[in-house]
Amino acid sequence: MRIAGSILVGVILYLFGFFTSSMAVTANAWAFSDGELNDTGLVAVLLLFLVWGLVFLRHRWPWVPFVAGGLLTAGWGDALMLLIAVFHLVVRAPRRQAITASAVGTGLIAFSTVRMCLAPAEHNPFSIFFLPDPAQVTGLEATIPPEDAHLAIRIITVAAGVIGLCTALGVGALLRRTRKMRAVESIAEREALRNESLTAEIARQSERELLARELHDTLSHRLSVISLHTGALEVGARTDPEVAATASALREEARASMEDLRHLVGGVRRGDLARPRPGHGISSPPSRATMSAIPELISSVASTGTVIRPLVVIQDVDSCPPALDRAAFRIVQEALTNAMKHAPNVPVTVDVAVSAARGIQIAVSNPLPRGSAPVDVPPRPRYAPGSAREPGAGAPAQKWGPPGTSPVPHGAHLASTGSGSGIVGIRERAEMFGGDASIGVIGNEFHVQVSFRSFSPPN
Repeated sequence: MRIAGSILVGVILYLFGFFTSSMAVTANAWAFSDGELNDTGLVAVLLLFLVWGLVFLRHRWPWVPFVAGGLLTAGWGDALMLLIAVFHLVVRAPRRQAITASAVGTGLIAFSTVRMCLAPAEHNPFSIFFLPDPAQVTGLEATIPPEDAHLAIRIITVAAGVIGLCTALGVGALLRRTRKMRAVESIAEREALRNESLTAEIARQSERELLARELHDTLSHRLSVISLHTGALEVGARTDPEVAATASALREEARASMEDLRHLVGGVRRGDLARPRPGHGISSPPSRATMSAIPELISSVASTGTVIRPLVVIQDVDSCPPALDRAAFRIVQEALTNAMKHAPNVPVTVDVAVSAARGIQIAVSNPLPRGSAPVDVPPRPRYAPGSAREPGAGAPAQKWGPPGTSPVPHGAHLASTGSGSGIVGIRERAEMFGGDASIGVIGNEFHVQVSFRSFSPPN
């Protein structure tokens, strides 16, 4: 729309400019012979078709019509193209160029105006308005206006030059100032947005600092106490190698947890939790939440005495989206934690298969302890897509249990040592990435099965 409008304005200027330049031919005595337009004048008028085509370059190359307009003003007596070029240079050109164009244009128009006023009245283009008989114009004859019209012709000539020059310079300067103010407003808006972004970043940094302090103050003391107690247990149980080994593993896990906490606190403060850090050996938790660290995670759990039966086949981890990679690791971690918490001293089977073509398949299962009550599995979140129902506040949880078991009072089931948020977190992570999660008792085993669709390697 803007381009079409510019072209339309250019066509109007082209037609009007050609008309005014054709009228200005009367200012050139060489274009007439015996009062009629000669061949030279006719060729000059025809050349005006080409010269006024330069008006379409006024936006991109305003100096081209400026030069052509200057030649027309000095040698032809028509200053319209020069005024158009001066207007666009004042609006768009750098300050020094705009001042130069204004000064040169003013000088050329003053020179042309003085020349018109000093020339005979019959060679002034404005004399056409004072001809006694308009029929004489049809033959393009150079007629002589009345003597009493000479002063009016000169006044009109001066007024036309002054009005045209003031309009070009004044309107051009006004539009230049408007464009500058818009640019300043745009810069001010960007700075305001930048300040808002910095303010929000400072607020987030303050929140991270507060969270980091709370994490450190809350967990650091507890982990330190656990490490001291396990160290004392290890020293006091030298006569029992099994207890000493378990205490040593617990102390190592407590030490590794302290290092993980320091990494977590530092990452929260800096906002770069994904940054890797050096590993801590095969008996310590993984240093980064990625599927590549699942074998390390299994070794860490096995070092506590838990029997793990792993079958892990991991491929194309580098092509997996980082968020999905982290979620899969957390699902395996939470499933193992759930097994150790609710079914201690029983073997845990871990099957993990990862490939870009077949996706991610995770299966963690363990036998139910003997005499265990039905397992209370938290229901699907009410916002989970595909939920069979939306439990409200106080809705009973879904019960899973082997045949022949009877419900027991709340608090006597295996989840009494936890809040059940781990299973909910597994489901949430699965649904977040479009996966499927099946959690519950099948036969006499508790199963956590999660699958994600295939992921394509990045190009």
